[in-house]
Amino acid sequence: MTADLSAAIEAAGPALWTAPHLSGPVPGNAAFLDVVPLATGGLAVWRAGDELLVAPVIGDADGVRRAEAGDGVFAALAAELTGAAGAPTAERIVGLDQTNESVIVGDALVVKLLRRTRRGAQPGHDLPAHLAAVGFTETPRPMGSFDRDGVLLATGAAYLPGAEDGWHWYVEMIEAAALGERSWDDVAAETASMGALVARFQGALATPSSVLPGPVGLAGAETIGSWHDAATATLDEALALTTGAVHERLRAREGRARAVLDGFAGVAESPVTRIHGDLHVGQILRVPSGALYVSDLDGDPVAPVDGRIAPGSPARDVASMACALDHAGRVVVRRHPATRDAVETWIPRARATFLSAHRDALEAHASLFDVRLLHPFAVAQEAHEFVYAARFSPAWMGVPDAALPAVLAWDEG
Repeated sequence: MTADLSAAIEAAGPALWTAPHLSGPVPGNAAFLDVVPLATGGLAVWRAGDELLVAPVIGDADGVRRAEAGDGVFAALAAELTGAAGAPTAERIVGLDQTNESVIVGDALVVKLLRRTRRGAQPGHDLPAHLAAVGFTETPRPMGSFDRDGVLLATGAAYLPGAEDGWHWYVEMIEAAALGERSWDDVAAETASMGALVARFQGALATPSSVLPGPVGLAGAETIGSWHDAATATLDEALALTTGAVHERLRAREGRARAVLDGFAGVAESPVTRIHGDLHVGQILRVPSGALYVSDLDGDPVAPVDGRIAPGSPARDVASMACALDHAGRVVVRRHPATRDAVETWIPRARATFLSAHRDALEAHASLFDVRLLHPFAVAQEAHEFVYAARFSPAWMGVPDAALPAVLAWDEG
C-alpha cells in the first residue's frame, strides 16, 4: 500500500502540497522524497533545497488526493502524538490562510502539521517543554510531537474551547469601538492585558529550566550588526518585490526607513533570550472567560530554523506586537473606510497602552527589554510585512503600505 501511495504521490506532483485555506505557492524545485504512512492515509514529503514540504494525503479512486478535515489523517496523527488510539476523531480546520496546517481533533487537541520543516531542533518542540517546566500556563498545554528521522513533522496542543485568535476577537473589538458600538476603554483594557501577558511570557522564557538551563545571554556588536544587516536586506527585498504605487511610496520612505534601521549600529550590546519570533495579535488567543494565551511557538514559519532557535532580543517580539496593533486597526479601516480618523487616533494610544502595561508587568525582568531596539525592529517588521505580502499574500499588501508612515514617525521613548 505504501508503494502504491508513493507512486500516486509522485505522479500527482507537489501541487498536492497546496490548498485554498493555506498560504504560499509550491517552490519550483520541490521533488518527491517519501511518504510517512499513518493508520489512515499518510504524510507526503518533498524536498525543496534544504527544506522539506509536508502534506496530508489519502488514497482514492484516482490514486491519491490531498486529505481534508474529516478524512481521518489528522486523527491518525493525533493518535501518534498522544499514544491514545481510539480517541475521538472528529476533525475541523482552525482557520484560513495558514502557513502551517492546524486541525482540531475531537474538540480536545489541535494538531499542527509543519508544512515547511527541516532536520534538527525546532522551537515548536523545546519552547513548549521549557514553558511547561517553569510553570507558565498561559500557552496551550503541549500534547506531544511527531517526527521521523530527526525531522519534526507535527505537534499537538490542548484545544481551548471557544478560543478565538486576535485577528477575530481583537479586530472585532476595534471595529465595534470605531463604529460607536462600545467604548474605546474596553479595547484599551484588552490591549493592556496583552502587554502584561507578553511580559509574563518573556519572563518565563528568561527563567532557567532543565530544557533551557541558561536562557539569558548578551548579544555583542557582531550579533547586533547581523540584525542590522538582516533588516536592511529585508528592506532591499521589499523594494525589489513591490510594484506600482506601493513601490513608489516605499521608495519615497526608504531614506527614513534606513535611518531608523541604523539605530541598530548605536547599540554595542543587548540582552538576548529565546523569543517567540512571530508574535502578533493572531497569536493571542482569548477564551470565553476572557483569559488570554500565547500560541504558535514555531516562530516565523517561512524563516530558516537556525534563526528561529537562536537567542534574540525581546524587543523584537515587543516591536512586532506593537506593529500588529496598528495592523489590526488597518484591517478595520479596510472594512469600514469611514472609521479611518477614529482608528488612526486609536493606534498611538494602543501602542502606548501596550508598552506601558508591558513595562509594568516585566518587574524583575525589566532589563530584558532594550527600548533602543524597539523602533529599528518595528521598521524591520514592516519591511518583512511587505515581503510576506509579495511572496505569500498579495491581499495583505495594503496593510504595511498604510502602516509604514505611522511606524516611521514613532517616538523611540
